[in-house]
Amino acid sequence: MAEKFTIYTSPESQWVGVMHLALVEKGLKQDVDYDVKEVSLSNGDNFAPDYIAINPNGTVPSLTAPSLSKPITESADILRWIDARGTKTLAPEDAARSKEIVDLVHSPSMSTNLILFQARDANEMTNKKNSFWNTFLEGRQSRLDKELAAQPSHPFYVSKTAENLSVTSLYRADVGPTHEDFYKMTDDMYRTLAAGLDKLDSLIALPYAAGSRVSEADYNAVPWLSHAMMGADTPVKDVQDFGPLERLVQKTVPDFKIGSKTREWWANIAKTKAFKEVFPALH
Repeated sequence: MAEKFTIYTSPESQWVGVMHLALVEKGLKQDVDYDVKEVSLSNGDNFAPDYIAINPNGTVPSLTAPSLSKPITESADILRWIDARGTKTLAPEDAARSKEIVDLVHSPSMSTNLILFQARDANEMTNKKNSFWNTFLEGRQSRLDKELAAQPSHPFYVSKTAENLSVTSLYRADVGPTHEDFYKMTDDMYRTLAAGLDKLDSLIALPYAAGSRVSEADYNAVPWLSHAMMGADTPVKDVQDFGPLERLVQKTVPDFKIGSKTREWWANIAKTKAFKEVFPALH
């Protein structure tokens, strides 16, 4: 009998979707094959010292197992470890194409934090300040400040507190000229995002991301695109509606459209059992 393992997850985390899609694909069951530990991101529980001991990056998901010498802390690696239990089902037909897709959606230039936290003008900034994302950032900042006070020389807390504060301070400030550089940076980042979405469209093989069967390429790209759509204020049950995301990007790149291959791929992957179970709504 295969060993029981533990997953660290959160409904607030984008990348847990990679892991949960793999768990459904493999037919693994909570409490039978694995245990679940919830980690609240909005409370900053991923910055708690006991969690940092598991995942030094303070990110979610993570996976531990008796046979592992150390936890697995990257979602793509977690998927591969889960897939290796029994016959592999998520190995791509086109490994090179799959790698390009996985690397693209995980690249810093494609981070959905752009959509969630950043702004291009005073109106966007005001809306962000009045949104859940302000509360989210403050919850994280409060936890980081607490942990830094307890361990003032800890390298993780020193760097992460400063990183989070660089955005939180803009939310705390009155909207005005101090935000202009932030707006310009954000506008430039939307151009990069649009180019990245075009590249993703060019890479998709069809009917699935890397060929004729569902693979790790699909299960890494799905959580990214779902989170981007959610962040663009798409109604969470309208999983096929790319309009809000398109309009958000079009403010910077007026002629931007989600590509035809991306649309066809998304419609195909949305019919799968794993997608229906893990993404009944965008998150």
